[in-house]
Amino acid sequence: MKCELLAEHNLALMLDFVDDENTKYDEAVLKAFLNEKNAYGYIAEENGKAVGFAYGYVLNEPDGQKVYYLHAIDIMEGWQNQGYGTELVRFIHEHSKALGCRKMFLLTHKHNVSACRCYGKAGGISDAASDDIVFVFR
Repeated sequence: MKCELLAEHNLALMLDFVDDENTKYDEAVLKAFLNEKNAYGYIAEENGKAVGFAYGYVLNEPDGQKVYYLHAIDIMEGWQNQGYGTELVRFIHEHSKALGCRKMFLLTHKHNVSACRCYGKAGGISDAASDDIVFVFR
């Protein structure tokens, strides 16, 4: 398995990638995403096929520090529970540190046991005692 940044040379791999919402990726839209400031995409590849995809953003704080927000990660069905997600999260965390981010964070549901297990294996720490609530505006 190989994890790498999404870039012009590997965009075509995303055209066959199927996430849990059956999103169809368009090369022109992916190219536009790559040009977004502070936005990063990542793929996990096996034998020339994208089996995992994730993306996130560097957030600049008012005090000049940076944090990394991992917005989404998907591993294709049939490739899950084999360590691809864990390795992809580890790769992204290392990349966030190389970008100068003081921490990386993500949100998940506490009942998403496989995701929680993946993030824990990758080195993430759950703040189970937190009283934080996530509000979503649509």
